[in-house]
Amino acid sequence: MKRFHFRLERLLEIRSYRERQWLAKLAAASGLCTRLMRKITETGEAARGAFYIDGRRGNELDLSVLTCKEHYINRLGQERKSLQKELEEKKRQHSEVQQKYQEVARDKKVLEKLKSKRETDYYSQAKLEEFKAVDDLNSSQFVRKSRMRGD
Repeated sequence: MKRFHFRLERLLEIRSYRERQWLAKLAAASGLCTRLMRKITETGEAARGAFYIDGRRGNELDLSVLTCKEHYINRLGQERKSLQKELEEKKRQHSEVQQKYQEVARDKKVLEKLKSKRETDYYSQAKLEEFKAVDDLNSSQFVRKSRMRGD
C-alpha cells in the first residue's frame, strides 16, 4: 500500500512555524506583564516597609528622617502609578497578541483536520481496493480450479 501524501503539507509546516512564532510572542508578552505585576507588588511592599523605619534619634523624633520617608513613599507611589499604566498598556498588547495567536492556531488546526480526514479517506479507499484485488484473485483461482476439474 502506498504511503499517504498530503499535498498541502508545506503550507501546514508554514502555519506550524507561524504558530510557534506567535506562541513565543505571547510568552514574551505574558512575561512582561508578570514582571510588571511583581514590580508593582514590590513597590507596595517597600512603601509599607518605609512606615516601620524608626525616625527617632535616642528619645527625640528626627524630622529630617520623617521627611525623607515621606518623599520616599511619595516617589514609590508615583512609580507604582507609572507601572500600573504601563501594565495596562502591556495587557492590551498581550490581548492583541493572544488574539493573533488564536487566529494562527485556528488556521493550522483547520489544515490538520483536513489532513487527518484526507488520510483516513485515503487509507479507507486503499483497504477497499486491496480487498477487491484479493477478492478478484480468489475468484479467478476458483474459476481456474473449476475448469481444471471439468466442472
